[in-house]
Amino acid sequence: MRIGTERGYNSGIWKVIVGDDDDFSLENRAFNFVCVISFALLLMCLIFNAVIAIYSMTFLLTAMLLMLGGVYYLSRFKKKYKISVIGYAVSSYVGLIANYFYNGGINGPTLILFFVAFCFLMVLATANQHFFWKVLHVAIVVTLISIEYFYPDTVPQTYQSRKDRFLDIGFSTVISITFIFTITTYVRRYYEERRRVANERATAIELQNKQIIAQNQQLEKVNEEKNKIFSIVSHDLKGPLDSIRGYLVLLSGNMLEESEKATIGDELLEQTKYTTDLLMNLMSWAKAQMHGVSVNLGPTNLNVLIDDVVGHIKSVAARKNIKLTYSIDRTLELICDKDMLHIVIRNLVNNAIKFTESGGEVKIKVSNHENTAVISISDTGIGIPPEKQSEIFTLKTRSTYGTKKEKGIGLGLMMCKEFMDYQQGKIWFESKQGVGTTFYISLPLTRLK
Repeated sequence: MRIGTERGYNSGIWKVIVGDDDDFSLENRAFNFVCVISFALLLMCLIFNAVIAIYSMTFLLTAMLLMLGGVYYLSRFKKKYKISVIGYAVSSYVGLIANYFYNGGINGPTLILFFVAFCFLMVLATANQHFFWKVLHVAIVVTLISIEYFYPDTVPQTYQSRKDRFLDIGFSTVISITFIFTITTYVRRYYEERRRVANERATAIELQNKQIIAQNQQLEKVNEEKNKIFSIVSHDLKGPLDSIRGYLVLLSGNMLEESEKATIGDELLEQTKYTTDLLMNLMSWAKAQMHGVSVNLGPTNLNVLIDDVVGHIKSVAARKNIKLTYSIDRTLELICDKDMLHIVIRNLVNNAIKFTESGGEVKIKVSNHENTAVISISDTGIGIPPEKQSEIFTLKTRSTYGTKKEKGIGLGLMMCKEFMDYQQGKIWFESKQGVGTTFYISLPLTRLK
């Protein structure tokens, strides 16, 4: 049997009897419950005493039922809980004292009922009242026993037979045990339900705290990345822009030979291209971070895409005398985000050219592995030092210089990794210093009809 929002003592009819959770405290509801159970048990005692013809007790129990009804009314409907507890205690003591004298004294069940009343007063009364009720209880019991001891005639023999006495004490004991069990079960189950709800709330709060901590950690990570990117941008843009400004100052002076102007023009073109690449990468990454990532997966002809990438880059390879080769089946089709894959391949090919010596070679190949296309971009360049390989896809790596002092773009490879993850693809590499590097990317493969 469940309590609270479940079926149980505090649902349905019991909510009407003991009060709703929102309007009554646990102690108040427990007291209302005690009043109801007490009323039911006293009614049973009244019927029992009438059957065994103890009419004095029958009238006494009737009076106690009326007092108990008034106490319950004050607590349940007038919400005067503290006054009701005092009224319950007073009416209990009056009834028990009368019961002691009219129902066998020490030979009757009254002392058992005194113990039951004391237990519930300790539960229902506030902590600062406990000492008072304990002293009063002991004083009344000692007084009653003393009166009977010194003045035995004050306690008449009300039992008509030995059988009636045993029946009365036995019945009162069963009633007392039932009363204690019922009330303690109610309180215990209610507390268990409250504890379950509290545990659920604690678990929810703990989960929420973990989510907040994870969000804070993510925000810290994003903030660190943002600071790193600003550092890259401010550092990497300053150099080429200063160079461009210096070259333009020289060109405006009309003091240079044509050959010198041609050399400066080539340098201006290189610096402008590097700056353009950096800004393109920055804008692509910033767009993904600021507006959220929108991945548009669809079939893309790989040969057409690489034709477009190579068309923009082959002049750079030619100026460095680097052989740029690729041979791709024109029927191959990938499932990818076309724009993201274009950025990834462009960055990887750009890097391969930057870090390859004049006269070297950059190759683009595609192989099939169980309906997956693996694109490799390999070079015969300077390779990646082993100590830097673990940080190659992070912002921990710094901008590096190519074989002709071209700057590597620190943001590029990290963005390649993110864009491949967004497409549920993979990216990895193999590199040997002084021999070359091969980057691999894999994506699902289809084939044109």
